[in-house]
Amino acid sequence: IVLTYSGWRGVGRVGWGDTVAVELAIGAVAVAVPCASLSLAMTITDARLGRQLAYYFSDKNLWKDDWLVDQLGEKSTGWIDASVIAGFKRVQQITSELDFVVATLRGLEGLEVKEDGGIPKVRRLRPLPPRPNRVESEVGSVEDRAVDDEELQVASTPAPDDPQGSEPSPGAGPVPISGFRQVPKTGVIYVMDEAAKNGYSGATAHEWANLGQGSPETTKAKNWPTNVRKRLTELVEKGKLQSETGPFQMSSLEINEENLHYGNVNGDLALRRAVARYYNDMYRKGKSSLYTAENVAIVGGGRLALTRLCCAMDNVNLGHFLPDYTAYAELLSQFKTINSIPIPLDPKNNFRITLQELRREIVGRGLSVLLLSNPCNPTGQLIEGEELKNWVRIARETQCSLVLDEIYSRYIYTQRMAPTDASWRMVSSAQFVEDVNKDPVIILDGLTKCWRMPGLRVCWIVAPKAVIEAVGAAGSFLDGGPSLPTQRSCVPLLNPKDVIEQTIMLQVLFSHKRDFLLRRLQDMGIVVEQPPQGTFYCWCDIAKLPPPLNNCWGFFKELLREKVIVCPGVFFDVNPGSRRRFNSYDTFVRLSYGPSFKEVQRGLDGIQRVIERHRKAAHLALDDDTASTYSGTVAH
Repeated sequence: IVLTYSGWRGVGRVGWGDTVAVELAIGAVAVAVPCASLSLAMTITDARLGRQLAYYFSDKNLWKDDWLVDQLGEKSTGWIDASVIAGFKRVQQITSELDFVVATLRGLEGLEVKEDGGIPKVRRLRPLPPRPNRVESEVGSVEDRAVDDEELQVASTPAPDDPQGSEPSPGAGPVPISGFRQVPKTGVIYVMDEAAKNGYSGATAHEWANLGQGSPETTKAKNWPTNVRKRLTELVEKGKLQSETGPFQMSSLEINEENLHYGNVNGDLALRRAVARYYNDMYRKGKSSLYTAENVAIVGGGRLALTRLCCAMDNVNLGHFLPDYTAYAELLSQFKTINSIPIPLDPKNNFRITLQELRREIVGRGLSVLLLSNPCNPTGQLIEGEELKNWVRIARETQCSLVLDEIYSRYIYTQRMAPTDASWRMVSSAQFVEDVNKDPVIILDGLTKCWRMPGLRVCWIVAPKAVIEAVGAAGSFLDGGPSLPTQRSCVPLLNPKDVIEQTIMLQVLFSHKRDFLLRRLQDMGIVVEQPPQGTFYCWCDIAKLPPPLNNCWGFFKELLREKVIVCPGVFFDVNPGSRRRFNSYDTFVRLSYGPSFKEVQRGLDGIQRVIERHRKAAHLALDDDTASTYSGTVAH
C-alpha cells in the first residue's frame, strides 16, 4: 500500500510490528520506521511552511493581493493549482517538493484540497469578507493584527524545526562512536534545547517568551510599539530620518553564474571595500592611516571569526574577563597553543577594571592577547570615549593584541557619545587606532546584531594586514570562505548615511524596551545594580528572591514551566576545559530584550507570576511555622 500523510510518504506491506519504508517528502532523509511508531512519525511537519501557506489564503493577504484574488475568483473561493502556490518564492525557500506542500495544505483549517485529473488543487472554503476600516492599536491596526502578530512572532523568535528529535527516547543515552567525544554546548544552545524538551517549538513559539537567546527582533517598523512609532514620526519631521520604515529592506539575494563560483577565502573584494569605507567614514575622518580591503576579512558569523583568530594565534597567554560571552569557554579550550587566563571582574565595581589594573594584568601575567566583548555580553557595561582611547594606548605600549568583539557596537544607551550627535551613538576602538597596520587592535562586528540580520551569517574582522593574512590562511582549511551571493547582496547595507539612519531607529526601539524592562524588574524586586549601557541584555541579581528562585538553576527551571526562557548566569563564567572547580554567578541570570516588545512583555508577566506564587508560598509557610510555634508555646 501507499501511505501519504503530513509530508511523509511510504510504500510497503503493513502489519502490526512490521517495518514500513518511510521518507520525508523533501527527499533529504530516508529512515525505516516500525509500524507501531508510524502514526507518531507522520505527525511531523514544517510549521514554518504551514504558517506561510495559511498566510497566502488569509483575509489580510487577499485584501491586498489583487493577483491571487483574480486567480481565486469573485469571492476568493475558486480552485487554484497547488503547483502555483508551491512555486511562490517564499514557499520555494522552504521546500521545492509539491507533495510536501499539498500534504501541508490538506492539514490547514479553512482550505479544501482535491485531485482533478491527477492535478492537486486547493481553495478557500469561506468567502472573502469586505475589508474593514483601519483602527489604530498599540501594534499596528486591527486589520493588521492577526497576521502581523504571527509575522512578528516568527521574526523575533527563532525556534527548533523538529523538537521531537531533540530529546532522546526513555532510557536511551548518547551512543559513543569511536574517535568522537561529547562536545559541550554553549549556554544559550543548552537552554534552547531544554526549552524544546518542555514543549518549545516553531509551532508553539507564540505561546512562549524567549528572553534567553541573544537574537534581535527582525520585525518591521510598522509592528513596533505606538510610542516608538510616534518618536520615529517626530524624527522624520525634524529631518533626522527620511521615513519611519527605515533606509533599507533586503528582500532577496541575486544568484547568477557570476556568483556561483568559489569566492576569496577572506571575502568578496566589494564587501571588504565597503566595510573599510564604513569604518573610515564613521571613525577615522581626518586621520592619515585608513583601512583598506586588505584590513578586512568577511566570515560566516562571529563565532567563526573567533575560531579563525584563535587558529591563527601563536603560543600565547590570552586574558579574558569574567563574566563574558559563553562561547569563549569551549572555543578557547580547543586550541592547545592558547593558555587562557581568567580575569574576574568585581560586582562591587560594576564589573569594570581600572586602567591601572588593566596594565598590571597585561604586564604581570605576560599577556599577548586580551579578548573581550564591548559592550559586554552579559553585563551590558561599556568602555567608550577617553577610557577606550586609553585601552588602545595601553595595548599599543605593551604590544598586547586587543581582540574586541564589537558585535553590539550600535546598541548604546549612554549620554557620552562617540562620535558625537544628538540623535545617535556608536562605539568602536577603530576611532582611537593610530596606525591601522601597526596598532595591535582586532575588531569583530557584522550584520548579526546591529543590522538585525542574524540569519545571513555575515560578519567581519578588521585588523592589521598581517592578521588578515593569517586568518585567511586559517580559513583556507577551516571554512573556505563565506557565501558569495550573500556577500554581494550585502554591499548596499554598509552605506554610512543609511547606517546612521538605521542606528537612530535601532536605539529608539531598544531604549524603549530597555526602560520598560528595568521598570518591571524593579517592581518585582529583581536587583540590577548597574543598568545596561549597551547590548540588549540585563544582568540580574536574583539572590533576594525566595527559594528556589534565588539560584539561577531554580529560576531557570521554574520559568520554563511558565513558558519563559532565560539564561543562567553560570554560563558566563568562562572556564575553558573546566579547569576551575567552582562556578561563580549562580545568583545571576541574563535576560534579553532582543525579542519584540510584545514578547518581552509576555516574558516579564510570566516572571512576575512565578515570583508572586513563590512569595505567597513562602509567606504561607512562615505563617504556618509561626502558628505552630505559638500553639506549642500555649500548650507548654
